[in-house]
Amino acid sequence: MQPDRPRWKFETQRTWSPHMSSNPARAIIKSFKEDTASDDFLRAIVDACISNVAVLDESGSVLYANKAWRLFQQDTAREAARYYFESCKRLTESEFEEDADLTLADDLLQILFDEEREFHRNYCCSRINAGRPFVMHAARLNLPGSIFRVLMTHEIPASRDDSKHSREHLTQLLETTKVVSWEAEVEEQRFTYVSEQAVKMLGYPVKDWYEQNFLESHIHPDDRRRVLSTYRKQSRTGEHFELTFRMIGSDGRVAWVQNLVSVMPENGASGRMHGFMIDISERKRAEETLKFLGSRLIVAQEEERKRIARELHDDLNQRMAVLSIELDQLNQKIGKTPSVRKRLHKMQLQAQEISSDLHRLSYKLHPSKLDHLGLGAAVKSLCDELSNGGKLRVHFHQTGIPADLPKDVTLCLFRIAQETLRNSIKHSGAEFVQVVLTKTSHGIRLSISDNGCGFDTKSELMDKGLGFISMHERLRLVDGEIKIASRPQRGTRIEVLIPLNSKS
Repeated sequence: MQPDRPRWKFETQRTWSPHMSSNPARAIIKSFKEDTASDDFLRAIVDACISNVAVLDESGSVLYANKAWRLFQQDTAREAARYYFESCKRLTESEFEEDADLTLADDLLQILFDEEREFHRNYCCSRINAGRPFVMHAARLNLPGSIFRVLMTHEIPASRDDSKHSREHLTQLLETTKVVSWEAEVEEQRFTYVSEQAVKMLGYPVKDWYEQNFLESHIHPDDRRRVLSTYRKQSRTGEHFELTFRMIGSDGRVAWVQNLVSVMPENGASGRMHGFMIDISERKRAEETLKFLGSRLIVAQEEERKRIARELHDDLNQRMAVLSIELDQLNQKIGKTPSVRKRLHKMQLQAQEISSDLHRLSYKLHPSKLDHLGLGAAVKSLCDELSNGGKLRVHFHQTGIPADLPKDVTLCLFRIAQETLRNSIKHSGAEFVQVVLTKTSHGIRLSISDNGCGFDTKSELMDKGLGFISMHERLRLVDGEIKIASRPQRGTRIEVLIPLNSKS
């Protein structure tokens, strides 16, 4: 025989001060179902929750509650609060259903009498919150020491008008932007839903997207293998990932898309996917235009450097060499006047120094070894020159560098090495630098590390320094990557990788 129906007491019996951070109420329910916490610990966690949370004892009285619940109690009319559970009516699809007259009090009885372990339902109360619907989650807890408790969470969801407005706003946003929302099966990689924007993006009717292997057959051939391999791998190991690739439209045009994917596991395995496919073709075209203009600018700059270097070497340097020879001949004809011979000898030395400076400047502008002997020899010569200058000890090592690298890759790596070593001398105060040039399975890697003063990689130097800007611009043209690691007083390390299959 069941005990008499309890008179529900909404008022809490005591209050207390929390010292813990917020935790989701459902996580609390799960953890305490496993009998891993005491009643005191439950008190602390409940009061740390953001949602309205209360704990009932075996009589159905609110034993204690968190701050949000107590504030709600203060804002509720006293008479309405006293019979709160009995005033909350369960929401059903129709008023003629069997459960249409049930209240929150009836549902709590099922838990108190152990006829139900947990429920998550919608209710409304005409006396409170202007009858606005809310969600109540209640669960029976069996704490250590045979302590019986019922944990309740009270959440007020967004109103139907708010939800409708949000849906309408999202729909309008998707319609006015080039974004396709979609759902698909993981195993068969077949679309089960795509929004109408799919027609505008590629030109195919929506029904075509639902065909088997639609995605595979319309990915650009150069991207297909990479994309499908990533889909197979990520759909089994990750919950969220993104991919950027090209697709072929119905009229043969190429569209760049960025696909944001979320995987929904089912029974411990990946069952379905959904996400957004964004048309980024305009952005890619702008990037390609910028890349083309940047390439033209760098090519023009290098051609001008080459022209000036050639004039310095073939014209001015040769003329200085002739002047040095003539000074030597004049010195021999002057006779034995010591002062005159001494002055002519000094002029001859100055001419030779100017000639050497012109040669070095010509090499800096455009190293001839880069054209004739390749990247490895040019970088080695650069390192030897700096070491012989006495300002820096530079150790160079190369492994497997081919002599027939593409000219843009060769020039890019040489300029980065040149700029980095110049910075080591001018700014870092380093005594030793190691330069390593290696051919890997992925491309050509350049590593430069010094023992200088280092710098803060989060400073404006990274964004505004002309040297770093130049490096990034050159690498962008050959699809290269750069990583810079540095800390004050800990030196600097720069890693550059350029793929050998670059289209640059």
